[in-house]
Amino acid sequence: QKDFPDGPAKEYIAQICLQCHPSAMLLSQHRTEADWKTTVARMATKGVAGTPEQFDAIAVYMAKNFGKKEDASKLDMNKASVDELVSVSGLTPDEAKALSAGREKDGEFREWGDMLVIYGVDGAKIAAAKDKMSF
Repeated sequence: QKDFPDGPAKEYIAQICLQCHPSAMLLSQHRTEADWKTTVARMATKGVAGTPEQFDAIAVYMAKNFGKKEDASKLDMNKASVDELVSVSGLTPDEAKALSAGREKDGEFREWGDMLVIYGVDGAKIAAAKDKMSF
């Protein structure tokens, strides 16, 4: 818990998040506040005990202290259009459409490996372009 800065929700991290997740995993997750809200909402649906106020406080705390740092040189694979996917990743238009459809169906990608299971997308192209991607 020493790795987490003092703040209004630090105690909730210990009470709620660290019961299931190692601190290193939490510290490596850099997300926006909206992304953290989605994450804690998903945890709440899985039966994790906590109040809506505690979950909101966790999302704000994590975004403030461990927020997503945008890298303009990388393509956000969760927001990219089909045309952007083609131009940056080297995918064909059909592969980019399949990737976009998979994202819509199954939700946002958390890492490049999540895209390897999308039918109709060449995994070798995804692996080759992984350094150009953000999530």
